[in-house]
Amino acid sequence: MNIWKEKEKNIVLHDEKMNIIESCVDRHSEKNPDKIAFVFELDSKIIRLTYGQLQDKVNKFANLLKSLKIKENSRIFFFLPKIPEMYFGFLGAIKHGSICVPLFEAFQSEGLELRLQRGEADVLVTNKELSKRLKNKIKSLKHILIVDDEKFKKQFEKQSSNFDIVLKNKKDTALMIFTSSTAGTPVAGIEIPHYGLVHQDFTARLVLDLKENDNYWCTSHPGWITGSVYGIIAPLSIGCTNFILEEHFKAKNWIDFFKKNKISVIYTAPTALRMLKSEIKKEDFKDVRNICSVGEALTSGVFDFYRRLGVEINDTYWQTETGALMIANTNAMKKKSGSMGKPIPGINARIRDGMIEFEKPWPAMMIGIHNHEKMYKDYFYGKWFKTNDSARIDNEGYFFFEGRKDDIIKTSGERVSPIEIESVLIKHPSVKESAVVGIPDEIKGQIIKAFIVLNKGFEESDKLKDELMQFVKKEYAGHSYPKIIQFMKDLPKNNSGKIMRIKLKEIK
Repeated sequence: MNIWKEKEKNIVLHDEKMNIIESCVDRHSEKNPDKIAFVFELDSKIIRLTYGQLQDKVNKFANLLKSLKIKENSRIFFFLPKIPEMYFGFLGAIKHGSICVPLFEAFQSEGLELRLQRGEADVLVTNKELSKRLKNKIKSLKHILIVDDEKFKKQFEKQSSNFDIVLKNKKDTALMIFTSSTAGTPVAGIEIPHYGLVHQDFTARLVLDLKENDNYWCTSHPGWITGSVYGIIAPLSIGCTNFILEEHFKAKNWIDFFKKNKISVIYTAPTALRMLKSEIKKEDFKDVRNICSVGEALTSGVFDFYRRLGVEINDTYWQTETGALMIANTNAMKKKSGSMGKPIPGINARIRDGMIEFEKPWPAMMIGIHNHEKMYKDYFYGKWFKTNDSARIDNEGYFFFEGRKDDIIKTSGERVSPIEIESVLIKHPSVKESAVVGIPDEIKGQIIKAFIVLNKGFEESDKLKDELMQFVKKEYAGHSYPKIIQFMKDLPKNNSGKIMRIKLKEIK
């Protein structure tokens, strides 16, 4: 039997029709209405929503859209912090039969307006403070809903808490996520179908190892694909309790948060895991059963550090365009330091010209890019989907991420992965963060340049630069070491925390 047909048994389907909210909210509300769905910590204020309460709010929001005469398939944009309105609004828009488009709250006027224009937004849901960033009129916008305004609160509260779900074709778009544009690609809305839930639910069970009784924390904002798929959709489908922390990163606060809430499964970024290193202790993981990483390479230095604390992190690989996890480690697998694992069951992957490709189709695969038909078609090579990410496979079938296609360094005719050099550098006691790029060189084509953020207690010096160069020579390779080292206070990152190497290449 086709594996996806088998996994459909976990999802509410009506032949070719479905709406993911039946699986994510309605069935749990009917079966166990008093089970806690969300726990929000907002400036030390705790808000809990049971599955029953969540369903009521989701239905009210769907009815509010209906009362405003918003038609099905409208694009409902959410520009909010990690507050309850972001989450039940997200779900309500999809239940209404429309397309949910979450945005990260850090975007300023230009980034916000670009996405509203390119996504042809019908409705914007935001708050008083963030609404000030909307400077220009967006032609397509029919309504702006301000969630902390009395008018919205009254409109919302008078809505019925009953709503008949709108069934969609399973290949219809449920979610549109804008790419993070780390490599200068056009900002574009990636369309993910309702049927993707079959894949998302399966991988949350297999890789995150989520179960109904878990206390789960996904640290990503819903404006990014991880925060939408594995921060809302998949864990709700499974029926676990989801914890949300709305504050900027502080290592001590994060550790206190997962300890006091007895978090059993964490999904976060390697950047956060690196920043926790100076504070974290073995005993802090007493209740944690599984930690998974996403968004950038989990270097061997970070993996090995946590392994010494008794925690083997499950690195995962996927993209906004794939809609769900594609390559991963699981608790049942032997893990290799620096490897992102193997393709999940049902996924066929290969390396062609040094680049990862996947055989199509799979349930969560993007079904389009809004108003970018040519860009969408360019992702495919016959029956294969091109990721533009470079990797290698070892003789046991483990994949090792090397970087974006444009990030691979070719020096003296040799291909060098920046990830591998960064992984070595981070092992040096002076290095807090590192990023490596290739810069043009007349003789070698490119030479390797490293940008280093130092740990406290270390000072910039030519002596330390030389020490770091020799360290890479000794630990990695005599020819593939940084010829130039530049110390930085911070590394440029996009809003999802990924290092923007394209910016580093511009630094002289």
